Amino acid sequence: MADPVNSFLGKMLLEEITPVVMVLRTPLVEEACLKNGLTFVQMLQPFCVFNNIDVPVRTVSDQPYRLHKFKLRLFYASEIKQPNVEAAEERLKQVITHTAEKDLSDLHADPPQLDDLLALNSELLPLWFKIFNKELIQTLSFSEHEAFDHPVACLLVVSSKDEQPINKFVDLFNTNQLPSLLNDGVMDPKILKHYLLIHDNQDGSSEKATNVLTEMRSTFGMNECRLLCINSAKDGSEERIGSLWTPYKTDASPSQDLGCLLNVNDVSEVKDLMQDLSSKHIIPHMEQKIRVLNQQVSATRKGFRNQIRNLWWRKGKEETPDAHNGPMYTFSSIESQIRVLGDYAFMLRDYELALSNYRLLSTDYKIDKAWKRYAGAQVSLNVFHTFCS
Repeated sequence: MADPVNSFLGKMLLEEITPVVMVLRTPLVEEACLKNGLTFVQMLQPFCVFNNIDVPVRTVSDQPYRLHKFKLRLFYASEIKQPNVEAAEERLKQVITHTAEKDLSDLHADPPQLDDLLALNSELLPLWFKIFNKELIQTLSFSEHEAFDHPVACLLVVSSKDEQPINKFVDLFNTNQLPSLLNDGVMDPKILKHYLLIHDNQDGSSEKATNVLTEMRSTFGMNECRLLCINSAKDGSEERIGSLWTPYKTDASPSQDLGCLLNVNDVSEVKDLMQDLSSKHIIPHMEQKIRVLNQQVSATRKGFRNQIRNLWWRKGKEETPDAHNGPMYTFSSIESQIRVLGDYAFMLRDYELALSNYRLLSTDYKIDKAWKRYAGAQVSLNVFHTFCS
């Protein structure tokens, strides 16, 4: 199978279909970050793309390979929801209008043909098309019928200034603010959790924060907790590094000094945090999840005998009337497990495993008359045939 990175469509999908990390934080965390003109997520965003990592991974058949490129997408829990159709259409209209104001001649260019898209280098595409395409993909995010946007991990963040920080960590996940994907049973609530304590160096010594970190590790586990100190820069005495965040803060005014209190050591700590989170936690977690799910799916669906038994069991469903989206599948259903297995395998670049599970899932959904999910599986299969053949 060809490497999808060799086509424009493949590059685009590998940028947009990457693991999601859900962020839960206290107001005092945001308060410390906003001193730099940045939200907490914005502060981390420049360090979520890894172009030179070297993480060993094994397929389910124990074939070794290595990941050299990786990317995380960070979202607050409140953002993990699918926008309604009207809001999505309005947003796309705004994108077109804004792009037209910037470069009217580019907007009037003929839209590229599909064959050209598959062969062209992204630099040759009109600017309006790239912006519109990115926004269009985002309007389709967080659907219940695909697992690409279901968070693979949760980053819980508390400030050293918070009262009873250990209790705050516990309370963050036990709220009614969690996404509907979790509350409705579509997504497994037992996701990987990583605990981060933020200390603002403008508030004084980090001694208290260090003591809290010790307590965190005894409560949540040695390897799942981390301390991040920020705002270490002294006014006017250190090099400005605000350009790091300019691409991620499009609404910033020219006079705004992004990251004004973050010095080189702070930036290095943030970079190390995200590198460790990816290579030592999220990638190994996804690899292990793939192994567990593959064993479960193999025990119930793969193999000639299991496929025949499953076909006969599902035949009884063919006389049931069509529902709008077919039957409801909870995270524990074998269909949901196959979808997660395929999507995780895709995001870890094990394309053969992903393809085999999309094929398996497509048949199940068709028999169940789950047409939305069937269409989603078919889209995944067609994408493979387009850029991996």
